[in-house]
Amino acid sequence: MFKLKSSFSPSWDQPQAIASILDGYNSWSKRMTLLGATGTWKTFTMANVIEGLQKPTIILSHNKTLAAQLATEFKYFFPDSAVHYFVSYFDYYQPESYLPEKWTYIEKEATINEEIQMYRLATMASLLSRQDVIVVASVSAIYGVWSKEYFDHNSLSFKVWEEYDFDEIKKKLLQMQYKPVQSKIEQWMFEISGDKIDIYVSTEQVMYRLFFSFNELEYIQKKDPLTFENVWESVAITIWPATQYLQNLEELEKILKDIETDLKERVAWFEERDMLVEAQRLKKKVSYDMRMIKETWFVNGIENYSPYFEKRLDGAPPNTLFDYFPEDCLVIIDESHMTIPQFWWMPKADKSRKEVLIDHWFRLPSAIHHRPLAFDELEVSLWWKKFDTSSQHKDLLWHLKPDAKTLFVTATPASYELDNSEEVVQQVIRPTGLLDPITYVYPKSWDYSSLITSIDTLAPSDKDLFESWYEKDTVEQF
Repeated sequence: MFKLKSSFSPSWDQPQAIASILDGYNSWSKRMTLLGATGTWKTFTMANVIEGLQKPTIILSHNKTLAAQLATEFKYFFPDSAVHYFVSYFDYYQPESYLPEKWTYIEKEATINEEIQMYRLATMASLLSRQDVIVVASVSAIYGVWSKEYFDHNSLSFKVWEEYDFDEIKKKLLQMQYKPVQSKIEQWMFEISGDKIDIYVSTEQVMYRLFFSFNELEYIQKKDPLTFENVWESVAITIWPATQYLQNLEELEKILKDIETDLKERVAWFEERDMLVEAQRLKKKVSYDMRMIKETWFVNGIENYSPYFEKRLDGAPPNTLFDYFPEDCLVIIDESHMTIPQFWWMPKADKSRKEVLIDHWFRLPSAIHHRPLAFDELEVSLWWKKFDTSSQHKDLLWHLKPDAKTLFVTATPASYELDNSEEVVQQVIRPTGLLDPITYVYPKSWDYSSLITSIDTLAPSDKDLFESWYEKDTVEQF
């Protein structure tokens, strides 16, 4: 599956680090730490480990920029595999919030980056259709997406020489959130013209043109959407949904009824306590949301009603990208001393914001269940840590990955990595063989004269630099 292609080969500390990690994973270890000094090319070691294990891999990073850099490097190392970039698709995001001390309500505002949305959909599609997948993700990985079963169920497959009903195809594409062409075809659009169907897919910058003879599919062309030139022809394709947040509209009436029931209970609770203003505020907002969902299938902040659409029990963990991976996947946490604290605090911050909205009558209590994966749930699902079937962790039974392997990668491991690793592998000598210069640390004192003397000794003064430059420049002129 994974074939590493590089003009370099492991050297210095890298061969022993790679061998130690692979030996540990192939024997009994499940969690290991790669303690790699800066400049020892830990990314290359990670790539060799992936090739050695031959398992679908998710690499977690603490920011978008580093994640993009890692994705680029792994695409170079594994050109024949599916290497994906999975980060937040918001260019701008202002979450819904309330500031009690200022009596200020802030509406949710967001600007979606359509290219990153395409990358996210392509990630989910690849995980459902192939094994040689490497995903470089940010903290966005712990936020909810639709279940892989529902996402797969809402795909649309075509095979040459099979018969299809045009009305059913159109209905299915609309359900998958594709839109009919208005003036020109763009991404997430389709057009049915005679015996021909054009679909600009959501997972890559290509358009498929399907030719039919009556209801029988004759052949499929893959076209460049800008020039309409043929790229190649195919006998079978799969069209994936145009959004990762599909709404189950088949039971819309029941969903709205459930929301209305919870609204009545909450309003009654306020009225019993003579909190009439609060009751009116909540009733007005939720009633408006329900009307919008019924008429347009969408409303700003619809994610707050996701537990109703997903039929999730109270307190149950959300479906995340981790659920798309097999039970024996490889999890690499890059710069773990920075990444793990993010996975710890982000769910806590989200919960705090939601509690304020609920306590001040802007959201139903069910909104608290639209949340990212809590850190203890991540620990349990990936590492089976402190698993207790009698506690809230019983809801994680369908999310467990008992055979997953985890590699913490950092130059400065924190206590968490050291305490939770069964082995720490060191990689401290750079492939170039160059070592860090000897560094002296002076104790803190108020002896500035000694400090200035040391600086003058180690670094030339501006005057020395000027004289050196002037002499060199003068010599070059003659």
